[in-house]
Order: sequence, then C-alpha cells, then structure tokens
Amino acid sequence: MAVEAAMALVDVIRSGERDRLRSCAASNCAAVLLDLSKNRSKLYCDTGNCANREHVRAYRQRKSAQKL
Repeated sequence: MAVEAAMALVDVIRSGERDRLRSCAASNCAAVLLDLSKNRSKLYCDTGNCANREHVRAYRQRKSAQKL
C-alpha cells in the first residue's frame, strides 16, 4: 500500500499538479490531502471527521449570531 501511495505521489509531481497537494482546512488538523476532484475544490482530509466538524462549527456559529 505504501508503494502505491508513493507511486501516486510521484505521478502527481511528475504531471505538474503540485497545487493539488494541500493541507487540511480544518483548524485543528495537520493532515495533508491530495485533491483529485475535477474542480479542485476538496478542502478537508479523509483521516477524520474534519469536514463534518467544520460544518457543524459554522452552523452553530450562524445560529448563535442569529440569536443576538
């Protein structure tokens, strides 16, 4: 599995797609992700529930702002 991951990384670098490598956008995550989506819109890693946590955090922030 490690060899497959390394080969995929080499393919990304060799094809000039280094901008697809990025850090997870979650505030408390240091994982790195490879965005293979067509429109290059992936923000969060797959190692945890980063996307879900960030969406819940934003929802709660919006709800608390509405109460004020």
